[in-house]
Amino acid sequence: MLTQSNRQDMFASCFIVLTASVTYIGYDLPRAAFVAIALTSLWLFYRIANRRLLSVFPKQGDLPHDHVAKRLWRVFVEVVLQYRVVRDRPLVGILHAFVIWGFFAFAWYSANHMLLGLRGLNHATNERTWYGAFVAIWAVAVLVGMIGLSIRRFILRPKALGKLSPTSGAVAFLISALMVTYLLGWGVFPAPGTAWKVNWWVHTVVFFTLLVVIPISKHLHLVLAPVTIFFRSENTSVMRPLREEGEDLGLIHLKDLGRKDVLDVDACVECGRCTDFCPANLAGGTLSPKHIILDLRRGLLSGGDLAAGTAEEKNAEKVFVTEDDLFQCYSCGACEYVCPVGIEHVGRKILDLRRGLASEGRITNERVNQLFTTMERAPHNPWGVSHDTRQKLIESRQFPVFDGTQEWLFWLGCGLNYDPHGQAVAQAMRQILDAAGVSWGVLARETCCGEPARRAGNEYLFLELSGKLVESFQGARVKNIVSCDPHCTTMLDKDYRQIAAFSQLGIKVLHHTEFIREILPKLPLKPSEMKATYHDPCYLARWRGITDAPREILQAAGAHITEASHHGRNTQCCGAGGAQLFIADDSREQGKQRANQRRFAQLIQTGATTIAVACPYCPIMLRDAAGALKRDAVEILDVAEIVARNLTSKER
Repeated sequence: MLTQSNRQDMFASCFIVLTASVTYIGYDLPRAAFVAIALTSLWLFYRIANRRLLSVFPKQGDLPHDHVAKRLWRVFVEVVLQYRVVRDRPLVGILHAFVIWGFFAFAWYSANHMLLGLRGLNHATNERTWYGAFVAIWAVAVLVGMIGLSIRRFILRPKALGKLSPTSGAVAFLISALMVTYLLGWGVFPAPGTAWKVNWWVHTVVFFTLLVVIPISKHLHLVLAPVTIFFRSENTSVMRPLREEGEDLGLIHLKDLGRKDVLDVDACVECGRCTDFCPANLAGGTLSPKHIILDLRRGLLSGGDLAAGTAEEKNAEKVFVTEDDLFQCYSCGACEYVCPVGIEHVGRKILDLRRGLASEGRITNERVNQLFTTMERAPHNPWGVSHDTRQKLIESRQFPVFDGTQEWLFWLGCGLNYDPHGQAVAQAMRQILDAAGVSWGVLARETCCGEPARRAGNEYLFLELSGKLVESFQGARVKNIVSCDPHCTTMLDKDYRQIAAFSQLGIKVLHHTEFIREILPKLPLKPSEMKATYHDPCYLARWRGITDAPREILQAAGAHITEASHHGRNTQCCGAGGAQLFIADDSREQGKQRANQRRFAQLIQTGATTIAVACPYCPIMLRDAAGALKRDAVEILDVAEIVARNLTSKER
């Protein structure tokens, strides 16, 4: 990584450091050498880290500083306790935790080791303390961890880890050498004998060599992980608002990466967990969240310009990420959920890269362009279904029209307006609202909130649709919104709050599971026993962090819930998110189990006769999977439908 000029500069600086050290300390050459080695390694660390990080660190993109106490607690849990590392891969996680915890145990010893180098080795004693024994135990634990991790990395070689890296071998050797030299100095060689001094110098050189190797390798995450975890979003990352000053059309150029993004690409530990958990990759796609991050890092460090484009452009080294990979993403957030170093792949990278391509008109995917065309035309919904379908639903079910006097606006969204099963959910929700005595209504005319357009990258279309909708909310004096669609709920409660006109309205937005849990005491329920499993929608569990409310509602309705292997925030995507319901290329998944079929198989393995859902997209995907797997008898019902079934006959 160092140029010839940098190497010359390095040697000159080393000479200056050594001269200054001898002058300051006198002609005590061992102490002078220690100071020279220490200062040189620190200088090299800074120079390399500066080239890799500080020299490309952007001016734009303020880092979040809210909820400081909560963020610090997250750092403690995920860095100190290694919770996320151990949670998803227990055996490998424990081995990694041994190494990290060992470094924590060594902190005070390392400080004393450095102090001894400044004072002189003749001050060393053979005094044995409880702390020395404590560190010795951890030295053995670290060796066990390094041996186990090295066997996995260099012998078993899981595909997710990628190609062998010389720096990985170097770091493994250096860490092991630190542990061995400590054990020899603590329990074998008497201090301050010759053998002990030689061992001390070996330990010192290894320590400072490791300090230089860290910034030229993936092990920079040891420094950056606490920072990226601190600044990470609590839930799946949302798309950033475009900057008002200057021309901001999304993530087009690598220089458009924000501060958190630069930290992310340099913090990647290359473990491959994100790719291993990615449902698009599991279904046979080429999308690898890990390689998205590494390609952005490569482009940034090489001084590249355009971030994304076609496969041909990437092969010609004109761009670094392919459009094809970007449009395979379900935006489910699985990659961010499992990332042990707090990288935000979805909203801040993949979806923003889509937006950059769309803004410049460089999308070649015909399905994506057709989606935009469909939504641009009246009636402005991704299905292109006439408003008459929605009007018939409202009139036939006698839905009250919101006029500003009601407490709640029931937002139907495209899924409940136009999909047959969605309309059944809307009717069930009407029964629940009436049974609880809630004052509510629906908009006389409702256009798409723009969720598929924004997730696919068309910011202009999103702003056009959202502008009309915000005007409707203002005119109707809306204060509270409840929606059965977690995609719409997320848009209205997160994306729309980036729009000043909407944010000023102070509208409260709830998903219907949150709302129903609040009004449960008002509902005349007569529970009936049923065996069910609940499928957590990605946009509810990971984007909004809501997992308990649906389960509490189902249990109140008499359901005995059997959990699938992937549930809660660890849910697995049905394959509809990120606009994939409208743009997915089914031919890509030939030869592998499709995302919806994989998820359906997990759900029916519970033995449940009913699958409960809380999103209008999920039943579409799961019913398709049920047909493909010849399990049409399995009942797939929204939480609202299950509650409505158990209302007393008077209220139904």
